[in-house]
Amino acid sequence: MLRHERIDMGKERIKHYIEMHRQELEAMALDIWRHPEGGFKEVRTSALQADYLKKLGAAVSFPVSCAPTAFVAEYGVGKPVIGFLGELDALPGFSQKVIAVKEPVEEGAYGHACGHNLLCCGSLAGFAALMEVMREEHLRGTIRYYGCPAEESFGGKTFMAREGLFDDLDCCMNWHPSGDDAVALTQSSAFELLEFYFTGTEAHAGANPHLGRSALDAVELMNVGANYLREHVISAARIQYIITDGGQAVNIVPGKAAVRYAVRAPQIEQLQEIVSRLVDISKGAALMTGTEVVHQVKSIYHNRLPNYALSGLVYDNLKECPWPEYTQEELELFNSLAETYPEGTLKQVCEFHGVSMEEIRNSMLFKPLWRGSKSITVGGSTDVGDVSWITPTVNLTVTCCPVMVNGHSWQACAAYGSTAAAKGMTRAGQVMASSAYDLLTDRKDVIEAAKRELEEDKGGRSYTPIPADMVPSYDD
Repeated sequence: MLRHERIDMGKERIKHYIEMHRQELEAMALDIWRHPEGGFKEVRTSALQADYLKKLGAAVSFPVSCAPTAFVAEYGVGKPVIGFLGELDALPGFSQKVIAVKEPVEEGAYGHACGHNLLCCGSLAGFAALMEVMREEHLRGTIRYYGCPAEESFGGKTFMAREGLFDDLDCCMNWHPSGDDAVALTQSSAFELLEFYFTGTEAHAGANPHLGRSALDAVELMNVGANYLREHVISAARIQYIITDGGQAVNIVPGKAAVRYAVRAPQIEQLQEIVSRLVDISKGAALMTGTEVVHQVKSIYHNRLPNYALSGLVYDNLKECPWPEYTQEELELFNSLAETYPEGTLKQVCEFHGVSMEEIRNSMLFKPLWRGSKSITVGGSTDVGDVSWITPTVNLTVTCCPVMVNGHSWQACAAYGSTAAAKGMTRAGQVMASSAYDLLTDRKDVIEAAKRELEEDKGGRSYTPIPADMVPSYDD
């Protein structure tokens, strides 16, 4: 048998196993969607996936010590070692029914508006199918599935990275549900989330305010200073805040107040410089108000480094993977969600992607794309960036919603709870498994090229883990 024929047969077996597991995997994704959990609270989701992988014969470490609800599943022996990333958490306040009208399942509850229910199950699908083929063909190599908590704010992968769980990977497969089929070559922004806690002196606001020292005044002065700072940082930087504690009553000078800041910049070094200046502003606000301030870092994400060598291989497999067949009901849902956006939105999306209106089918992109370039930094951030500084990492997107649907929206949550989205999810698993199969068999040269590219992009810089004293944070 010719080598390319064996490779084709291996990929057909991957497709077969994806189909064999499809019903269970799609049911799991929609079950996770119906039971959304917040960052570092994904107890049910983690257990559901870990138990499934144990039954398939993977060696599962659950939980791992560095982060609650994180786990790692492994199969195989020797090199190369290839990772599949999953994400488990939902977003607060995005509960939504699978309909084209904004209507929560439960007011104020969590919802999978970023599609992590699909992300984790799609990566698990790829891992499971490849594991079956490796067992059949006695392939040498190791594959891992990482159940990663708290991507949205608190950076589960950064704690896993500090623990060294990605250090021996030769490369890593990563995907995200989206409105297009693409391999994204853009960088994501570096990100830091931190909180400032001011302590002053309480006093009666009417009788003796002169005896008080307002912690809320300090917060407001800090925010004024931060707003002036915006003019003197690079234009691609972002500084955002919310006041998390503004006192208890208007007739009491607040003795305690707090503010949460999110800072983004294209490069981790730029981020660190801005954060240092922000900390100085907090100290100045404390001096002006006679209060004291301390701050706590909640999470730090590195900017994501795209990888041409690895992305090219995944792109080739994406082109070969056919679209699923959608039911009329599924298409009607997607088209109805598309219609919730203003007229002209689709045209803007087409212009952004550089495609014509004729290349759009059912409000979704018809063909895979190269998206962006390394010189472009997008505004969003992800702790996948930390993994990409440690090992070559691909950033695949697969169609699971109408093309104009934005992540972190009620429309996204509605789409990602649908059977149509679940079909896109298993397709992503097939693309990643087929790509990893290439790397285990006849394309090991891609791994070496990807590693060289990563070292060139780092330019002598090394990955800096989060501080040793950082612990996982939680939202109430």
